[in-house]
Amino acid sequence: VLAAFASLLLLWGANEAAHAADLSHTVVLVASERLSDSPLAQTVVLAAPLADGGHIGFVLNRPTGVKLESLLPDQESTRKVVDQVYAGGPVLRSYLFAVTRKPPAEEGTFVPLLPGLFAAMDGPAVDSLIEKSPNEARYFVGLMVWPPEALENDVQAGTWLVRHADADLVLPANARDLWKSLTGPEA
Repeated sequence: VLAAFASLLLLWGANEAAHAADLSHTVVLVASERLSDSPLAQTVVLAAPLADGGHIGFVLNRPTGVKLESLLPDQESTRKVVDQVYAGGPVLRSYLFAVTRKPPAEEGTFVPLLPGLFAAMDGPAVDSLIEKSPNEARYFVGLMVWPPEALENDVQAGTWLVRHADADLVLPANARDLWKSLTGPEA
């Protein structure tokens, strides 16, 4: 599992601002009605391209109700984290990731997702955030992964609606209403 994870990090592609259905950039995916009978119903996902044509991302609107301190009870600094942990996706569910606007400069692997938005992709990076800026990140267990061409096929089939991604959309104060705000009349 760690070898596959390391490969994903090496394949990570460079990201810029998203354009409509251009999946060569980081985008926000909004579950269409085609997913209404699946575990992905009403999900919103940040999806970033990998160099091999695949994609990786995090479900943005699935808070777990679990505090970080209950997942890492021996790490005292986790008690400072106010927000709950989010279910980032079904892959690597035993791993903790974080998304932040500004990574600490000296520790861990941080991957740029968008201008002003970074993913902490390993233990040292996540630990650094917890220690230095515990409430300036959103923490995720697991992530989403699509092999090459899979996301393109899903979008063409109407499974996902593609939206422009920006840091404010990715880290909203109220993530539970995110799907509704992106599918409502004003979307």
